[in-house]
Amino acid sequence: MKAVVLAAGKGERLWPLTETRPKPLLPIANKPIVQNTLEALVDAGTREIVLVISYKGDAVRERFGDGSSLKCHIEYVKQKKPRGTADAVATAGSVLVGEDRFVVVYGDDYYEKQAVKNFLAEADQNQGITMATSKVNDASQFGLVEANNGRVTRIREKILRKEPGLVNAGLYLMTRSVFQSVKKTTRSKRGEFELTDSLKILIDQKETVNSHVLGEEDWLGISYPWDLLEANQRAVMSEKTRLIRGRVEDGARIEGPAVVEEGSVIKAGSRLEGPVHIGRDCEIGPNAYLRPFSSLGEDVKVGAGCEVKNSIVMAQAKIPHLSYIGDSIIGENCSLGAGTITANLRFDEAVVKSRVRGALVSSGRGKLGAILGDEVRTGINVSIFPGVKIGPGSWLGPGANVEKDVASKGRYKA
Repeated sequence: MKAVVLAAGKGERLWPLTETRPKPLLPIANKPIVQNTLEALVDAGTREIVLVISYKGDAVRERFGDGSSLKCHIEYVKQKKPRGTADAVATAGSVLVGEDRFVVVYGDDYYEKQAVKNFLAEADQNQGITMATSKVNDASQFGLVEANNGRVTRIREKILRKEPGLVNAGLYLMTRSVFQSVKKTTRSKRGEFELTDSLKILIDQKETVNSHVLGEEDWLGISYPWDLLEANQRAVMSEKTRLIRGRVEDGARIEGPAVVEEGSVIKAGSRLEGPVHIGRDCEIGPNAYLRPFSSLGEDVKVGAGCEVKNSIVMAQAKIPHLSYIGDSIIGENCSLGAGTITANLRFDEAVVKSRVRGALVSSGRGKLGAILGDEVRTGINVSIFPGVKIGPGSWLGPGANVEKDVASKGRYKA
């Protein structure tokens, strides 16, 4: 059975992180989101995978090649213009000839690996189509799925008020009937051809669409940067291992689950409080403090007297000394001056809001730091306010108190 992984998304709400990479390549636990999904499919026995790509698709090709490193075969199909999930599935139709049933999964959401395996095992026993669903406290940003005795009876549009309910988790076992319904699908209010609208057509035609409810921690839709932090936390926690391949100097302490990859060194006086994941060739300390759920990419430096808490620090970023990174995301090749502070708690302790597409959006989090794109540089003693985003290539001058978002290649002076 083949799997179609939808990896064409740009992820505009995840700016500035997606200005320089496609959404599926954003890292959690030091690997791209979509790689987590690919590994889950392989673990479940799926070896033939079709990746639908578009925005910066060459970066996805370069990362995974023919799939041999993941013990699968990957074929690429390009969606010429992103026009929605139904159109993406239709784009893959030419490589699904002869496949009566096939998997479709969003390549930019987080799935717990065992949950994917369980879903496919159950769905394979069902007649018709099976879609994964999940119970959430706020279904307003997803739309509601109504089901009776395990069978989907209705899929509702996004609702205006917040309420709990069952939502679409973006994982399906499809039949070829979906291609006919895709042809009948019209553009949604967003101007896209939605796969859920195609399913509505099948439901109206009395075709069987089953609901498989995932566990509370099995799936996370990733729409905003703070969702990436939550996904990273779940991925780091799921490793549940202590694997120290790097060098730990005398006087350094590692507590709890931790992954320290080859070539990395934990210098004297440093403390790692797991779960944490440290990539290859990193340098930590001396006297640095890494707190739970921190994930560092390859060749990252966290220097003397620095503290990193519940953050994603991407490859080749440098945090040399006396800085605090809390509940933040630091892009690739960033260089932070001494005393750089990412404030992660509002002074009034209210929920942190962040600007998305010009509008303030609640993160739902009491603690949220800064979101830095690639190649951002800060001078000494820079303070960045909660929820602020910094575009790629920006410079923040010494002593700056950064209270608002900074555009790409911007200059922010004290």
